[in-house]
Amino acid sequence: MAGGSERVVYTALAANLGITASKLGVGLSTGSTAMLAEAAHSFADSINQVFLLVSLRLSDNPADEDHPFGYGKERFFWAFLAAIFIFVAGAFFSFYQGFDRFRHPHDHEGAFWPSYLVLGLAFVFDSGVFIIAIREVRRRAQEAGTSALGYLRQSSDVTLKTALYEDLAATIGVLIAVGGLLLVQSTGDSRYDALASMAIGVVLVAVAIMLGREARGLLLGAAAEPNVSKEIRAVLLEHPDVTGIVELLTMQLGYKSVLATGRIDLRNSLSAAEVEALMATLDTQIKARVPEVHNVYLEPRTTGGTHS
Repeated sequence: MAGGSERVVYTALAANLGITASKLGVGLSTGSTAMLAEAAHSFADSINQVFLLVSLRLSDNPADEDHPFGYGKERFFWAFLAAIFIFVAGAFFSFYQGFDRFRHPHDHEGAFWPSYLVLGLAFVFDSGVFIIAIREVRRRAQEAGTSALGYLRQSSDVTLKTALYEDLAATIGVLIAVGGLLLVQSTGDSRYDALASMAIGVVLVAVAIMLGREARGLLLGAAAEPNVSKEIRAVLLEHPDVTGIVELLTMQLGYKSVLATGRIDLRNSLSAAEVEALMATLDTQIKARVPEVHNVYLEPRTTGGTHS
């Protein structure tokens, strides 16, 4: 299931490597802080995409004695590192460069057209990758029977989300850099270039916080998507021998990997052998209805309870 996310990440990585070199070259030759901030932004994105590719490889490792529930949370860990790297390598550099150049402005060196050319190409590549990521989100949302926005709110695929948010931030960053250069060219005041650099830093901070919060929640044991719990409840209550659900808890162990545990009430006339057979049946039916659920642990109670 990693195919779509992996394709998006590889496409973004290939584009960002070339864009980083181009932005850095133009930024150093012209002294544009906005271009240097954009180079730092693209470099941070490139490193983060390497992080995400590593996470895809490691999260596929099978469960073992040390990690009986598998390595699915590798995706969440590396996404959290990506958020930190965006903040440190992208946002901090952009703020520092912009603030320093604002205090000590200097004239733009050389022609403006190389900057516009590189930023134009960057916009084409970044927006192209963003469109690819959006299409992947829409495809998955359609499969899940929800909207694209609803899928992004509920999905545990932080790899796809990171690639999507990075590309959106990259596209916005390019537009900010172009705006800064246009103001410098029209007014001759290089402080607009510094302000553009700091504005790019603000965008990166917003993305880092957003990704960090999502990854943190998943690392701390967030519940599965609401529709997963809903489907598990439906399977349990469809069985005539289940009279109620006392408690149902879920935890997202990785992308498409969920742990479900709880306590259920059963008909009090069931024998021990019948209870054992029923629990095995429920385990099989839950996993068949909700493929994301890999581990099911239910505690049965033979009482005359009612449906919950």
